[in-house]
Amino acid sequence: MAVLGKVRCAILGSRGLVAQRYLQRLVNHNWFTPVSVIGSESTVGMKISDLPWHLDEKRPELPEIVVRGLEDIDTLVDGLSEDGVQIIFSALPDNVASPLEENLVEKGFVVISHALIHRMKPNIPLVIPDVNPNHLKMIQSQELNNGFLVSCSNCMVVPIALTISPLLSNFEINTVRVTTEQSLSGGGRNLLSRGRKGLPIESSIPGEAESIVREIKKIFGTLYDDEIKPLDIDIKAWCSRVKSEHGHLASIEIDFINQISAHEIIQAWQNYSSNVSNLELPSSSELMQFVDGKLDAENHRWAGSELRQPGTNLCSAMSLSVGEIEVIGNKLRFKVVSDNTIRGAAGYGVLLAEFLLADGMLHDKNTVLDSDISSFNQK
Repeated sequence: MAVLGKVRCAILGSRGLVAQRYLQRLVNHNWFTPVSVIGSESTVGMKISDLPWHLDEKRPELPEIVVRGLEDIDTLVDGLSEDGVQIIFSALPDNVASPLEENLVEKGFVVISHALIHRMKPNIPLVIPDVNPNHLKMIQSQELNNGFLVSCSNCMVVPIALTISPLLSNFEINTVRVTTEQSLSGGGRNLLSRGRKGLPIESSIPGEAESIVREIKKIFGTLYDDEIKPLDIDIKAWCSRVKSEHGHLASIEIDFINQISAHEIIQAWQNYSSNVSNLELPSSSELMQFVDGKLDAENHRWAGSELRQPGTNLCSAMSLSVGEIEVIGNKLRFKVVSDNTIRGAAGYGVLLAEFLLADGMLHDKNTVLDSDISSFNQK
């Protein structure tokens, strides 16, 4: 695939872990270039290179971007248009994201959002590109001045959905039970800071289990005339916050209708092929790596590359680590680890944008794609 030029993009958010992950991944990306950052009142007017850097990795060399404000939507839109922005990656919390993101879509921008508030809306696709890219057809029903909004799932949903997808394609599933251990960074930089100071951390995550179940059922739902019929499978989840700084772990138990073998399960996972893997996008890597022995979230979250450098190696932390696999009769138990701020958030969002570009749903006048990439509507 030959790609020339770069699509100009903006990031909604400036100091948060996900916003800075976006910066980290985009500054050296061959397809996208960040030209605008929008932040809170306390950061407006500051150069992004002067903002506190909250990621563990060294701050990359950042472009000369001054943080814009959110107060005046017309001024913001004019500035983004002058910068040639086409796609906006939003890491804003719900109370700020709505209705700002929808206003930006109405002005013709493509918005990839991590806000919870959009995920279950009937006209907004909730898409993991490796799992349900066909749901992107729902954007046709948005009819918002050539702009559209795509919602990203809960960061914990990503590894669960990616491991379940090959199994749903090959076997009949009766029930799914999920128990999660979610790291401090999944709660944002302030919670991570509290944990590092040794302050008390609440283990419960209100509403998390319900969100995971709803989102999984929508992601695996069937699309009928721009409406999703949710997956009709018994799914339950129990979620907790742990004092690990990074990486989410899920223990998953699946009851199948018929007996299965460990060989069949491994083969289904290894043979799984998606539109993403077929396009060989910059951020795509093998779906999962199998681990002998006990899974450790902090260590095994880096699956995808031996180099733990997510700013320069886009495959770093983009795979899943799967292990502790046990099959008895018709029951499968296993554990999966992923990085919540990369595979579950910013890396996920960039991968989605790469897919939109490669598939022809996002265009740039300086971008040329090989003619052998079929259009989205032909799939």
